[in-house]
Amino acid sequence: MATTEEGPSRRTFLSRGCLQHSIYEWLTLVATLFVPLVVGILTVVLPLQQQNLSERQNENSKTIAINNRLQDMELLHDQQKQLILNTFEKDLTSLLFRYSTVSSGNDTYSDGDDEEEHDDDDNDDERISLVIRTKALYALRQLDPPRKILLIQLLIDSGVKNRIDLSHADFSLSVFPPGSFYDQLQFVNVIARNMKIQRISLYQSNFSYSILDGSSFNGSNCSHSDFSYASLQRTDWANTDVSQVMFNHSNLSGANITPQQLTTAFSLQGAILPNGSTALI
Repeated sequence: MATTEEGPSRRTFLSRGCLQHSIYEWLTLVATLFVPLVVGILTVVLPLQQQNLSERQNENSKTIAINNRLQDMELLHDQQKQLILNTFEKDLTSLLFRYSTVSSGNDTYSDGDDEEEHDDDDNDDERISLVIRTKALYALRQLDPPRKILLIQLLIDSGVKNRIDLSHADFSLSVFPPGSFYDQLQFVNVIARNMKIQRISLYQSNFSYSILDGSSFNGSNCSHSDFSYASLQRTDWANTDVSQVMFNHSNLSGANITPQQLTTAFSLQGAILPNGSTALI
């Protein structure tokens, strides 16, 4: 009899499930609650994702706008530098046409019979040299290193390079085109850190009193040049011809130059050698 009474109770429990509800009813209830729950979550999450996406898009747009602005400013600055160089070239040409004595580079005069006219020519020559120097220094302060080399080339081509004092001008980071000839270059008392003058002819050039730290003269011909009182720390002289060079009182501390090269120099009196010692003669 116990088994007979227990059978209907178990069937009733299985059919009615838990808490007097069938499993099907519980599944229906869960499904009914789950859909609104998912919809509610999506209602909150999707706008947040869209907001984050919009913010990222705005940030990307701002970044692109800033980059475009920087590129426009860089292009504008480049155009301004080119305009400065073009203006200097135009002014230099105009001045040389007006004063032929400057472009000749010698002491001849168009009217050599009149001493008073000679004095006027001298005064004109001095004035025009001063004007060119002023314009050159003004341009050099605003030009980038590549255009500074172009300005130097303009002075060389015009024939006035040895008449113009460029002292205190800054040529740092400038790179001279390899294979060029810059013989008798006048770089007296200039600043030219980390300058590259590689595989270039600099015969009889003058770099005295200049700051040339970190510069490279690799493979160049610097023979018979003057580096007196120049700061030449950490400079590179590999495969460089330094025969008959004046290194008087220069600072070669940390320079890449061999003792064999230094023996070919004209004078090392008072120079600080690469090892830190001071040359006596």
